Amino acid sequence: MFKQLKNAANFIGTLSYGVLFVTFVFQVILRFVFNKPLSWSDELIVILYVFSMFWAGAFMLKEKDHVMLDIVFELLGEQGKRISCIAYSLIIGGLFLWAIPPSFSYVKFMMRESTPVLGVPYAYVFAAFILFLMTVGFYYLKKLFVLFGPGWKKEAGLVPHEPNNAESVE
Repeated sequence: MFKQLKNAANFIGTLSYGVLFVTFVFQVILRFVFNKPLSWSDELIVILYVFSMFWAGAFMLKEKDHVMLDIVFELLGEQGKRISCIAYSLIIGGLFLWAIPPSFSYVKFMMRESTPVLGVPYAYVFAAFILFLMTVGFYYLKKLFVLFGPGWKKEAGLVPHEPNNAESVE
């Protein structure tokens, strides 16, 4: 079931970015080839860009895909790495979860305002941000529980990563 949800999330993210790209190319052709710019395309591109970035950050990227500065982390011993991961998970997960209520309140408030051309309420434009906060926050909460359990070494990156069939190169 989780694989199907992951596939659906990947499809939605890819579709939104694909529509963004096609709209951008369409706008460029109409503007520079036919000298007939569209008023709605710039706005749609911005809306899809905001949605795509938060959607990808929430559902498509893995933690290892993010840029990390781990020079100090690599110098630590096993317990130091565990404590570092626990602190990192508490800080990142805690901040993201703490930010949900005020962010939700603001996004709900933005229901009053709409985009100038398409008339889409800004609450819909930034709703993906709430999903992003929730997903990342709960990911680090789950990570925190694993770090306090017997499988903490794998979660802290001390056990070598075993590629699955999709990642293996033949």
